[in-house]
Amino acid sequence: MPKGRAKPRKPVETRPARAAGTTLQELFAHVRDALFRTLSSVSRVQKRPWGAIFVAPDFPAVHDANMAWVERVPKGGIGQVVLELDGATRSQGISFRHLDFADPQAAHEAQGPLIDMGFSPSRSVAMVRLGISACVKNPDLEVREVDTPEEWDVYDAILSELHAESGHSEEVSRELVERYHARLDKLRERVYLGLFGGEGAGIATLVPTEKLGYLAEVGTRPEHRRRGVARTLVEEVSNLGQRMGMPYVGLTTGWDNDAARALYTSLGYQPVGELREFHKA
Repeated sequence: MPKGRAKPRKPVETRPARAAGTTLQELFAHVRDALFRTLSSVSRVQKRPWGAIFVAPDFPAVHDANMAWVERVPKGGIGQVVLELDGATRSQGISFRHLDFADPQAAHEAQGPLIDMGFSPSRSVAMVRLGISACVKNPDLEVREVDTPEEWDVYDAILSELHAESGHSEEVSRELVERYHARLDKLRERVYLGLFGGEGAGIATLVPTEKLGYLAEVGTRPEHRRRGVARTLVEEVSNLGQRMGMPYVGLTTGWDNDAARALYTSLGYQPVGELREFHKA
């Protein structure tokens, strides 16, 4: 590993090829499909005419594992979805309600009634790597695929730190970590660490699908921020996905997370659609 202050490197410009005739709507569908696969990987999926219900009795505190995935509002209105969700989850001791909308128009239609029921809305943006990446990577950061028990311990510790920073309880954090491990084989998820001198600084994971590689987790330990950790990890893992033959790499991030959106945009990611969520404790 280089020591001391590294000389700035010239940005490496890459322009992923966009398949002829592929529309932003189709790319958005690829991201939605990858997100659905990731969220439902350790849940029992109950198909409904309006979408699906995910139930994970082993992870009752994890919102993303116990929720309604809404593709359209049924004729009975969004209240029907809430009733069916309650029927599937309350018997498992799950008291919160969580809904993800795959269609922004359906979310707009349901927003008023859900807010009247006490739900809090949020939204995220789906992005796909299409443009030029002008990334100046940190040459001191080693990006390594997680393989040994010691590396898994570091990965788990970073996840737990990030959960605590987000305000999750120890119980929720424990279930989230267990859920990540439970989904690995089902998704064939690739997990990476960013390290400074052997010390874990950040993580990134990649879920491979036929149409798109999905960046499922990206995070940096607080003490290592502003050192290019996330930038370097995302760039390296994005390049890896495309070297593995995935035509696109995509992700979702919070609509109001300006820092994350700016980072991904600088790495060639462009918005392709919007996702909305509603939650009630």
